[in-house]
Amino acid sequence: AILAAIMSTISSQLLVTSSSLTRDIYATFIDSEASDKTQVVVGRISVFAVAVIAIWVAFGQSNTILSLVSNAWAGFGAAFGPLILFSLLWRKMTREGAIAGMLTGAIVVLVWIYAPLGANGESLSSFIYEIVPGFLAASVTIIIVSKYMHSSSNEIEALYDTYKYKITKLKN
Repeated sequence: AILAAIMSTISSQLLVTSSSLTRDIYATFIDSEASDKTQVVVGRISVFAVAVIAIWVAFGQSNTILSLVSNAWAGFGAAFGPLILFSLLWRKMTREGAIAGMLTGAIVVLVWIYAPLGANGESLSSFIYEIVPGFLAASVTIIIVSKYMHSSSNEIEALYDTYKYKITKLKN
């Protein structure tokens, strides 16, 4: 029963990941005119790639489940935390700034965890939790890219102001 539950969870996670990679990334950004057959092939490749990466991570180091979960939360927090905060609080954030911030946060966390940059070849996460530099780097990247690649339209800023006004009105 335990093995069946584990296999069921693994298979559903692989399918969700494959579907997200295929529909949300491939069909949205790479080939919006992709046929169903092409999307099935991309989905199968995604399942294989995610399974290989999962096996590599599982056997790569002597990690505990707690450290893997901690690393995952750091990656999610650094990639999406600043994005959500800036989306809610800063009307000048651009699409380019959001994408650059997500990528920067995730990359900084991965480097912080896996690159042997410490004094004795150890990872930098032994000095400070990786979400802190990832969150800061993503925030700075969002600000810089949004300011220098300012492509925000007046329509989006007006919509932002309208919703902000409605929220302020609800609070009072």
